Amino acid sequence: MSLNTRSPIPLYQQLAERIRQDVAASVYAVDTKIPSEHELASYYGIGRPTVRQATDLLVREGLLQRRRGSGTYVLPPVQQLDLFSLAGTSAALAGSQARITLLQPPRLLALDEPHPVIFTGRRAYYFQRLSSLAAEPVLLETFYLDAELFYGLEQHNLEGDSLARLVRETYYLEASEAEQSFSIIYPEPSIGILLKTNRHTPLLQVGRTLHFGSHRAAIYCDIHCRTDRFHFSQTIHLPATAGWIRPAQGTTA
Repeated sequence: MSLNTRSPIPLYQQLAERIRQDVAASVYAVDTKIPSEHELASYYGIGRPTVRQATDLLVREGLLQRRRGSGTYVLPPVQQLDLFSLAGTSAALAGSQARITLLQPPRLLALDEPHPVIFTGRRAYYFQRLSSLAAEPVLLETFYLDAELFYGLEQHNLEGDSLARLVRETYYLEASEAEQSFSIIYPEPSIGILLKTNRHTPLLQVGRTLHFGSHRAAIYCDIHCRTDRFHFSQTIHLPATAGWIRPAQGTTA
């Protein structure tokens, strides 16, 4: 079988797509080895550098894994989580049999304890929780909430519960907008231990500030996400009036 040499799509991309299709069709099952570079090159009538380009691409995508001295294997499917909507983490993990563990219950920080910059001069509640799928840590969340707006937070049990639901049903507030910053970090030991990863594995760090109408910067959350086994996405909903073409502006005499 050969690839289409007349196609504008590079041969290595064509081969990568063939392998993706074979994995999806279970021709190559999870945790099994795909054919060697020599075998793939012979089968498709291409050079080994082209095969290497294709498998390099699939390794970066998280579909394949090279094992030294053994070969290239199919990895389990990477789960995708729509994490960054205003609905919160619990909504993103709903239906996935995820477990949310409260590591530190809400407590009121003293003014001389470390706070995010946005809480300078304000009292804040602090707590941490860890979300796991199939007993494997996915993300670590560290929350800070305005103590005046969320008075009495320490009286509520947040073990496995939705913070968004508590805010809505107990404090009668709904997030109106969010600001988010993204960076890639290498974890300090305390974070690496909780996420069962090491200092050489990059994590996605998200700094998230939630506003509730006139109550600005009422919640801040640091989220550390494992990116080696999970993909994180964000769904963006455009306003109903949004469009690709701006309407012509009317004029008046």
